[in-house]
Amino acid sequence: MFLQVPQEISYLTNYGILGLFAILMIGVIVFMGKQFFSWHKKNETRIQELEKRHDQYMTEDRARLIDTVNSNNNVIENNTAMMKKLLNLVERLER
Repeated sequence: MFLQVPQEISYLTNYGILGLFAILMIGVIVFMGKQFFSWHKKNETRIQELEKRHDQYMTEDRARLIDTVNSNNNVIENNTAMMKKLLNLVERLER
């Protein structure tokens, strides 16, 4: 009474060693399936976390690049203005 075996398992045990092997394989498949789904869930969580970090990195990197480009534009404008002044000075000295 206490050790009632499901009908499918008792049916497999009628096949002897082959039935026991089948029961063992079913147990292994169920265990491996649970492990796989657990591993898959952990990886899915990890991938989502990495995607968040990647998006944050890209946003910060883009902001830094825009600042650098703006700074370089200011430097180029200043250099252009200085070159114009230098050309004017050279033209005045040539006269």
